[in-house]
Amino acid sequence: MKRILVLAAFLAVLTGCSSVPQTQAGKSCGTLEPLLMLSYASMDQASQLNCLTAELKAVGIALQKYADNHGGRLPPRLSTLVSESYLTAGSLVSSADPTGGKEGGVPDSYSDWGQATEADESGSSYLYEFNAAPCKWDWKSYLGGKPGPSEVDTDRDGTVSWSEVKNWQMLHGDVTQQPKNKPYDKSRFPVVRCYWYQYPTAYTNPPGRTVLNLAADLQTVFLSQPWWEKDQ
Repeated sequence: MKRILVLAAFLAVLTGCSSVPQTQAGKSCGTLEPLLMLSYASMDQASQLNCLTAELKAVGIALQKYADNHGGRLPPRLSTLVSESYLTAGSLVSSADPTGGKEGGVPDSYSDWGQATEADESGSSYLYEFNAAPCKWDWKSYLGGKPGPSEVDTDRDGTVSWSEVKNWQMLHGDVTQQPKNKPYDKSRFPVVRCYWYQYPTAYTNPPGRTVLNLAADLQTVFLSQPWWEKDQ
């Protein structure tokens, strides 16, 4: 019996990560009962990375299915994937998030990243870059081509959303690039970001690649600095 339990625990790590909202100490990765699985906090760094990668790829599959059913459009918010049954309840809580989604897509320790709170969703550990929330940070001086609101507001509703800003950035680049203002490769442009990898020390090491990203191709997962454009 003991040998069977050990084998089951090993298989649980190999099969990926569940997304049942729990604290960091209790959150487990796998598909078996918690007593047969390793908690995220007890894993080595490579296993933690594999766990979070599996979770983000599951979100990517759900986003792709949504887009397939909605003329290629992404949802207005990640929580739509749950409300429309593309993901199960709790799937938007990262195994690495000790708050169970209470602090939103960016940990509160990132105190100078206030603009990210515009996109926070209740019960979600992820920053969703292509959300429908009004975009209030200074995108006018940042985006390639220095566009005005009428150019970025593609749905003509009078409000420039995060999704519209990010679509423009992906297609036209930004002023941080060398050379400036060139389109981004979809495999290196984030749609969903997990700031909880290597928490809580990530914020004290800004140049470090401590944020895990699901790319706009909805398949690639890559590590970057919090300011991801610096890695391009």
